[in-house]
Amino acid sequence: MLVTLVVCGMFLGSLLSAFGQEGPVGILYPRESESREVRSLDGVWNFRLSPVNDTAKGFTDEWYSQELRKSGDVIPMPVPASYNDITEDPEVRDFVGVVWYDRNFYVPSSWEGKRVWLRFGSVTYLAVVFVNGEHVVTHEIGHLPFRVEVTDRVNYGATNLITVAVNNTLYESSIPQGGVTNITTDKNTTETFMTYSFDFFHYAGIDRPVTLYTTPEVYIDDISVITNIESQTGLVEYTIVYAGDSGDTDDLSITLTLYDRDDQIVATSSGVKGELRIQDVNLWWPYLMHPDPAYLYTLQVNGIPRLVWFQKGICNIDTNGYNPLKVNLTLEESDVYRLPVGVRTVSWNSTSLLINDKPFYFRGFGKHEDSDFKGKGLDLSIVTKDYNLIKWVGGNGYRTSHYPYAEEIMDFSDRQGIVIIDEVPIVDAKDWHEQLLENHLSSLTQLIQRDKNRPSVILWSVANEAATSSSGTEIYFK
Repeated sequence: MLVTLVVCGMFLGSLLSAFGQEGPVGILYPRESESREVRSLDGVWNFRLSPVNDTAKGFTDEWYSQELRKSGDVIPMPVPASYNDITEDPEVRDFVGVVWYDRNFYVPSSWEGKRVWLRFGSVTYLAVVFVNGEHVVTHEIGHLPFRVEVTDRVNYGATNLITVAVNNTLYESSIPQGGVTNITTDKNTTETFMTYSFDFFHYAGIDRPVTLYTTPEVYIDDISVITNIESQTGLVEYTIVYAGDSGDTDDLSITLTLYDRDDQIVATSSGVKGELRIQDVNLWWPYLMHPDPAYLYTLQVNGIPRLVWFQKGICNIDTNGYNPLKVNLTLEESDVYRLPVGVRTVSWNSTSLLINDKPFYFRGFGKHEDSDFKGKGLDLSIVTKDYNLIKWVGGNGYRTSHYPYAEEIMDFSDRQGIVIIDEVPIVDAKDWHEQLLENHLSSLTQLIQRDKNRPSVILWSVANEAATSSSGTEIYFK
């Protein structure tokens, strides 16, 4: 039976690889603005397990080509949530393999002519996504966001279908590591179980928000900020990346405006790289380090409409020549994105960790994203209660043990001054090899790209309780 399982696993792996590994890293959080609309796809989806003895069946039978209910029974499943504890069925809780979700969604006709994006806050562990029966993206590694452009895959002014296959299987090169084993029961049947050494339940599913949003044709793709302090002046060094056009930076005029908490303009600049200077700056301080902690500014980035020049020939009778006339045409709408910014510095000396040049004593916790019924599914009521408890006991931070937490949770930290040690999802790592390293580096890159602008994040944790004394560790971590 073990041989059969390995063969099935190899077959499923080859099937998934056929759909490719896609999905860009470093994704601005979906925020509505004058140029961007955001629609939530959260709610109750349809759900089904693959057959225990044929976990690849949904791919071979192309369940994604039509609504799941048309090829078999489905049950309701909330999104975002881990699926394990939603039902009373132990088969659902302990299932190993591929589960399927789908739902219908509507795209308004007013979105035609814009770019349309589909974004997942997290799917654990591996997601294969289809829109209207067509594969659009595959993403491996849970706890991190991914997106895909679906402009040419959706029907406007009509109903569309999204289908997601989720594989929760862990293996020796996954992040985190795990394995699969078969156990023969006293009824002479074989049951498949996941094995892993980390000390928390391996919840799975679409556990963070799913959104559909628009951008203009030429759009702001990334924003990076680095803050510093000179006496009473705050410095915000910025880099803007835009995408959607093959032209050079002259095609899009970037302007930046920094607003304080009272919506007053405190600094302006222009261009894709530069520096904003804030006189009499209000610094971002951790909770209990200042009477007014967690001060946030708002950085508004405007991509002004692109001007395209073309030449129109005009016949000059006197010279029998051909003189060019330049004409301006505005082809794109402007893009607007607003990013919260906290001005603070992090440094250290031989005795202390310093925030804004003052010693910081970390009074924090290791915690988990975990709640009754929803597992690791985002639950803002639980998050709010957790932060109230942290402040109630006099805490000022925590480590995101042992994986990146939801962006909405990180927003709480930025707004309330709770300091974060941001951790990648690798626990008890051992048996070092190239594929594990590739996934490990990918998870670290995606995490830093996601949270690089957050004032609450002061440290990056590259692993938890790794087998650092084992052979090959030094080479691996170097």
